[in-house]
Amino acid sequence: MKNNYEVKDLVELINLPIVIVDKKQNIIAENGYFLLLLKHFDISKKVELKQRINDFISKPEKFISLIGQKTQNLKELIPNQRINMLINVFNNMGYKTTHLTFISISLLENTLSDVFIFRIFGDSKSKVNEMYVIVFDFDILKMVFNVDKREYSLEIEEIKKKYTVLLQVANRVFSVVKGFTETIILGNYKDIEIINNFIRIIDSEVSQGIKILLSFNLSDNVDYINVQKVDLYNFLNNVINKYVEKLVNESHANFSYPNFIFDFYIQPNIPNVMVDPSKLELCLYNLLDNAIKFRDEKKEKNYVKFSAFFESSINRVIIIIEDNGIGMTEDEVKQLGQIFKTFDSRSGIGLGFYIVFKIAKQMGWEIKVESKKNEYTKVTIAIPTTYV
Repeated sequence: MKNNYEVKDLVELINLPIVIVDKKQNIIAENGYFLLLLKHFDISKKVELKQRINDFISKPEKFISLIGQKTQNLKELIPNQRINMLINVFNNMGYKTTHLTFISISLLENTLSDVFIFRIFGDSKSKVNEMYVIVFDFDILKMVFNVDKREYSLEIEEIKKKYTVLLQVANRVFSVVKGFTETIILGNYKDIEIINNFIRIIDSEVSQGIKILLSFNLSDNVDYINVQKVDLYNFLNNVINKYVEKLVNESHANFSYPNFIFDFYIQPNIPNVMVDPSKLELCLYNLLDNAIKFRDEKKEKNYVKFSAFFESSINRVIIIIEDNGIGMTEDEVKQLGQIFKTFDSRSGIGLGFYIVFKIAKQMGWEIKVESKKNEYTKVTIAIPTTYV
């Protein structure tokens, strides 16, 4: 009788994805190729594959067995010579192989792949030490390598883009700090209030730049989310007040917002939520910045409306930011959330909506963007009161 240690040694030498299980589908042996393949299967594919294997294990006699066919027919039925060689190896080691069959299943990229299954016994004379060998076609392994290669290339490309963007963000912060600092040093402005406004702008720009840089690096990593219970009414009022103060400071520093109306409503009894407050604040700042940045100066009046309320029918807090700015086309709305995507000379480096969408996905928020060119943009965020 053969032992399982011998089987484990064998599978490590096989250059195909292979796993050997017992009748209850407990894994006896598996190799690195199989583990590599497994990480590319989603849950539904794993469930389907396990069910198909279970069907074979339960009643292998119901499946057409390719073992016992004449050699020339066997080669026609099993063009994969690696499978033939594998069966010969098991036979030469004294295992009894029976009921070789294969199933076709879509596992990767909606492409059908062959999965070969056969039963082996540790004793060629008596049916003891029963095991089932599942071998995946080499073509599916090539697909995995191609997927990994593409993902690696995309990852490298994104790292390069991130490096460029980080430099641009840093340059913007340094430029603002340098510009206003030199203005103060030159003494062109004697009014202490104007100088204080310059200092506030420097402080705001540095703080916002740091938040963008940190969020940009950490937005892909859920582990850095600091979820806590937030008194949403006071939190949102504080965010809005700070943002209005930022607008006033910029207005005093000759950043003019003519005929601009900023209207906001926060439901007084809005429930508390479980969120990362710094991430929520960053999202709101990005959306408010966009609403103001892309105002339509040709219009008689520009407005931004901010509202937050609880919708009991869906147990969600709803936050809406709406403006009557330059709007977006349907195609532009579809592209929102793509990193570095810009649509206008005022778009900056294209991080705003990318960060918003990434954070929303991490936190489990629903986000909807409605817009019409030259008319309006409306962003709706639905936040569950609990965080799962």
